[in-house]
Amino acid sequence: MSNKKLIKQPVEESTFDFSEQQSKEIATFKFSKQQLVSSKKYAFQRDVLNALLKDGQVYTFSEVDQQLNDFLKGKVKK
Repeated sequence: MSNKKLIKQPVEESTFDFSEQQSKEIATFKFSKQQLVSSKKYAFQRDVLNALLKDGQVYTFSEVDQQLNDFLKGKVKK
């Protein structure tokens, strides 16, 4: 066996957050109304999406989520 001593050196930590960067990149993808209506993510809101979204436009997930939240939190007219 060798008598070499192991020296521990402090490791500099990275401040870059990969998960935050990836979520920003994912949010920039845009989808057509047809793609969103047929997606599994919005399977339970298909009818609402058909009414809210316009044909020929593209939307990010955050834009669709915001429109859904605004619609679902809206007041009922009497």
